[in-house]
Amino acid sequence: MDGKQKQAADDGKSWQKIKSEQTKTAILNAALDCFLLVGFNKTTTEKIAKQAKVSRGAMLHHFPQRSDLIHASVQHLHRKRLEAFEETLSKLNEDADFTLVEEGIDAFWDQLQSPLFVVYCELLVASRTDEELKGTLAPAIRDFQTAWREKSERIFPDLALSEQYGLATALTRYLLEGIAFHAQSTQGPFLSSNSKILIDWLKLTVREMFQDVRVSKSALTAAEQRQD
Repeated sequence: MDGKQKQAADDGKSWQKIKSEQTKTAILNAALDCFLLVGFNKTTTEKIAKQAKVSRGAMLHHFPQRSDLIHASVQHLHRKRLEAFEETLSKLNEDADFTLVEEGIDAFWDQLQSPLFVVYCELLVASRTDEELKGTLAPAIRDFQTAWREKSERIFPDLALSEQYGLATALTRYLLEGIAFHAQSTQGPFLSSNSKILIDWLKLTVREMFQDVRVSKSALTAAEQRQD
């Protein structure tokens, strides 16, 4: 029994099941690569199969219809974005007494410069004139936003206690995503001087919005220290 077969046995799955899942993931990753490289409208199932290095028969086995592939690709994209968000921000705040607001904004901004966000923007633009894509993307975006909010509350439990939490997180996401979206259509540097001013303003504003929980936590910590 080789390493992959042993891993499959340990997971309670057959090697054939593991191989099938790997092929499906390879196809979905290839679809995102094609959206990035040639755009949504020029992406064909043939190009995706070639990018994934699988046969057309394998493609049809996993995704009989193009609509099945598009739907699964959108879900795959959002899942990868959420995983990157959770992993990056969780590591950043792992040993911090308070959520690192400014550093968190910087980390989220870095993620918006990744290929995953570029693909999201590509699909968003393409969906304006593609009803099938719009029908898939719109509910997926709502699900993504709900999951993003839930994950952020788990990662930032102290900030989630603030009365301003919903407004602050929405402001952060919409402002940074808007700057990143606009930057993709310009020929200048990704972070322009005006964008930098906006991000610095965002950091200051969000920190002030969370003063209620920061002051409360500081007072609680001081009280616990006096009791000790």
